Parts: sequence; structure tokens; C-alpha cells
Amino acid sequence: MNQHMRQLNKEFPTPSPARRCTMTPIAFQLAALVLACTMAQTCRTTQAKQDAEPTAVPIPLAKDRYSIKIALETAQDGAQVGAQVGAQVGAAAPIGGGRLLLFFVPDSDRWANSEPVDAPFFYKLQPIASIAVADGSALTTFTIDDSNATVFGGPLNGLSGAWRVQAVLDTDFTERGHLGPGNLVSEPKRIELAPDRADEIRIELVHRIAPAAAKPAPIPGVEWVTRPSALLSKHFAREYQLRAGVVLPFGYDDLSFARRMWPTIYVIGGFGATYLAAADAAAALRAPEARGAIPQAVWVFLDCETAWGHHGFCDSPTNGPVGRALVEEFIPFLEERFRLIAKPEARIVTGHSSGGWTSLHLILSYPDTFGACFASAPDPVDFSAFQRTNLYRDASLFIAGDGSDTPSFRGPLGPDEDRVFMTVRDEMATERTIDPNGRSGEQWAAWNAMWSPYDPATGAPRRLCDPTTGAIDPVTVEAWSQFDLAKRLERDPTRVSELFATRIRLICGARDSFYLNEAVVRLKEKLAVIRAAAVVRGEQPAEGPGFIEILDGLTHDTAHPAAQLRFHRGMVDHLRAHGLGEAPPRSSSQESAPAAKP
Repeated sequence: MNQHMRQLNKEFPTPSPARRCTMTPIAFQLAALVLACTMAQTCRTTQAKQDAEPTAVPIPLAKDRYSIKIALETAQDGAQVGAQVGAQVGAAAPIGGGRLLLFFVPDSDRWANSEPVDAPFFYKLQPIASIAVADGSALTTFTIDDSNATVFGGPLNGLSGAWRVQAVLDTDFTERGHLGPGNLVSEPKRIELAPDRADEIRIELVHRIAPAAAKPAPIPGVEWVTRPSALLSKHFAREYQLRAGVVLPFGYDDLSFARRMWPTIYVIGGFGATYLAAADAAAALRAPEARGAIPQAVWVFLDCETAWGHHGFCDSPTNGPVGRALVEEFIPFLEERFRLIAKPEARIVTGHSSGGWTSLHLILSYPDTFGACFASAPDPVDFSAFQRTNLYRDASLFIAGDGSDTPSFRGPLGPDEDRVFMTVRDEMATERTIDPNGRSGEQWAAWNAMWSPYDPATGAPRRLCDPTTGAIDPVTVEAWSQFDLAKRLERDPTRVSELFATRIRLICGARDSFYLNEAVVRLKEKLAVIRAAAVVRGEQPAEGPGFIEILDGLTHDTAHPAAQLRFHRGMVDHLRAHGLGEAPPRSSSQESAPAAKP
């Protein structure tokens, strides 16, 4: 489920799938370190606990069938929900086209706190099945079995043991994922499957997901901002809103406070994060006691969410001119409304994971707008190390050079050993099962929308590879190369290397869960070669506070709080170096001490 809550008329338990980034972007530094340690311990405990889980067995002769019925008139969601669908079974209004999905998780203690619809679960992918639903269908009951479904983790006839299953009728394409507004959802249902019998499973769709509130709940010191974008509205031929959560610093509303104009820190969350992350960060950022450790600025939490996934502020045929809209429309509006200093050195951009890549992309693309970048564990910054694949050399995303399956997600087992939880083949198969048309809203769908040209044959972004074989499309790779940060360095080594030396701080864990460290290492090596070549030519490479560091032993998640400790200090130093920082707060003893006699 996305980080912003999908409001059903009943509330599902908090999801627990592993995501590419599920951490709150900013928190107290000590709390962040405690969280990192807790997460690491939880991960080890989960790995160690091997429940006896249901298994897939050879296909039996018996045929399992799942009958899914639209039954909102029996829901306990209230009259409003029932009225949206119609009061009589068999007389429901035609539904929009989409997909009917079935999600499975084992019925075991290990999975007790996970709802099936929170899939995909990167630590342990579970079965998913789906069928297409025609636009305008008046059916109220649908059947899913091996003869008509796209299945991951199957076949369905081969599933055995105790499971919990949940269905979603996904007809929304306004928000990412399968839990968008208007979609129909069943309750989780416990089932017992046997390979020697034909199981008939009946499931009822009894909840309609309500739209999110037009405006989030008010929080002291937080402003929720929406602003129509003329550029994006023209591209999509409909009104398009840019959104942000703005956290105002301590003293902002105090007319007697020493400063009236403020620097800005633009925060870009990881995959699935939205502007609502400002709500979680506000208390820590505004705390008076944190003034010595956290940069005193207006913190703007930007929103990169689209129906395709994280858009990365990359102008593309699919996502439109989102980068231009941010720089040309949204930032000037924010600066006027919130008394922000309209200078590059007063604008800092920061992010983790997909947000880390986006922050690097923004400062390299708009150096006249942003004066400093603090990025951690970014999505691949060198496409010759796209996780474990060289997009310019390798033929397949699925098969490594030694013939093994290419890994995508791992966790540490010991000092030198990892456990692979998910391969690229399986990751892409889950996305294809959720939506064979490439609209899963998951990671590969998002990358296609960010970097691929539009494919008129499919009405979607051109895919990087064949989703069933993994064969890489060189035409798409050529298009993607325009967004390869290492290629930008090769095309303009002097300018890009100077930006890295003077404005960019980049941190990644040496054991990044998605192998993102490999691209960071290659980029660092290429920068070193360029600097060395400049010295040989008798030139003096640019010097500055920028750095790229690989932190031993840290993963995708544990690198984040470690980076925050460094970044907060670095942001304070950057602002002070440009005359924009707040003087260190005086201690209570200093404030109460009498003035010295002349």
C-alpha cells in the first residue's frame, strides 16, 4: 500500500511489505539510529523464523476455481457505498475496464500482520493471479482459474495448504497501485486447498475504496499546498495539480524573530512516498531543542507520485514536463508565498532511494536553481551497473553472465554472505501479473514511464525488456541513456565533475539491498579518472565540500539514518558558509548570565 493511507470505509491493518523505500524521510537523529538497529534485528529474526508454509505442488487433475462477486449491497460500509454501486445484484451499473486481482499469503503466524492486498512482498513473494475486465462490463460475478488468468507463483491448481486470499477489482488509474479510489476490495478469506480435489472458492467484493480527503488534516506548523500547473495541464489536457507539504521552522510566525526570509530544503521521498511525509517529520523539524542539529529552514516535501509510480521530475512523454513545472512554476510560487530566499545557494535538495536519484537529477539538470544536493542510496546512477546488469552490454535482464538468475533484492546473512530474496525475473513477473499492460505502478513501470519513449502500439511507455524473456531492447536503452548520470559526466566532464566536487554529497551502503552501491562505485571511479586526467593536463580540478562515500556494512535502509546524521551537519555548514544559517542557539546559562561590564 502507498505510504499515504487509502481510506476505505473500514480500516485495513498497517501493511508490512518490503519496499524500495518505506522510511520517513526525516526524524530525530537518535531515533533514526535506533530505528535502523531495530529494522536490522527484525530482518534477522524474520529470516531465522522458518514457518511451515503452504507449498506449490505438481498440477493435479482437479481444477480449482475462484468465483468473485460484486456484492456491495451486503457490505457494512454504509448507505453511501451501496448507493454508488446499485442496490440489486444483477442490476449493477457497467464498470470501467481494469483488472480483477487475487492476492495470497500463507495463513501462518509469520504473515498474521500482513494483508494479502499489500503485495508484492519483496522478502517473500507470494502468489498473485489476475484477469482482464472489459470496459463497460455489466457482470457481477467473475471466475478466475488457470485457464484464463495470468498467474505468478502458481499454477493455482498447484497451491496446497492454508492461505488467506483477498480480491481487488482495479478500475482506477488516477493513483499508483491497485488500491486507488473507487476500486472494490474483499475481506481477507481463509481457505484450505488440497491438490487432490477441485476447490471452489467464493469471494465477495464488499468494500469500495473512498477517495482521499481533498486536503489532509491540519497540523500545527504544516501547510498543505496544491497549485495548478499550466505546463502539465496543457500536456494532459486536464487540470493537473502540483502538491507539497511545507513544514515551517521554529520562529517562522514570530514577528519578533531575528529572521523573516528563509532558505529552503526540498525533500523527495523514496518510491511510494508522497508530500504527506511532512506530517511525520513536522514535530522533529520544529522542535526548539533540535535547532542545533537540524538545519533551520522551510522544509518542502515534494510529491513524485503518479499512476505509473515515482516520476523523478524527469520530463518525459508519459509524465509530461514535470521538471520544468517544478522549476518554472511551483518553486517561484512557493518562494513568494512562504518568504523564501530566491537564490540557488538558499535551495537545497535531498532524497533517499528513488528520491536520492531525483535530487541528483535535479541539481545536474537545473544548477541555476539548486545550490546543494544531499542524496543517499539513489536508484542506478550508472546504467552500466543497473543493479547487476550492464544495460549497454548484456542481452538479458533476467540472466547473469554466469547463467544464474539476476538478483534484485538481498539481505545480509553474515559478514560476507547475502541471501537473495527476489530476482529481477520474479520482480518483473509480479508486475506483469498485476497489469500485463505495464501499468502496475511498481518500480519497473515507473522507470519505463520516466525514461522511455511513448509506444503508440501499446499506448504506454516502451518497455526496457521483454517482460517474459528479459531480452533487453537496445532502442529503449538508447533513450534511457539520456538520463544516465554517468553518461552526463562523459558528455560534459568539466561541468558535471565540478558540480559533484562543489555541490553534491552522496552516500550509499556497501551492501545496498538493491545493489545500488555498484553504480555509485562506478560513478565515483569515473569521477576520479576525470580529475586525474585534468591534473595530467596541468589543470586544477574543482575543489569543494562534495563527496561520494560508500559505508561499509550498511544496507538500503540502514544507510538512510547514517546519511541523515552527516547530511544535517552538512546542510548547516552549507547555509552558514553562504551567510544563510542561523547562529547556534545560546544555552540557557548564556541567556540568563548578566552582561559583562565594560
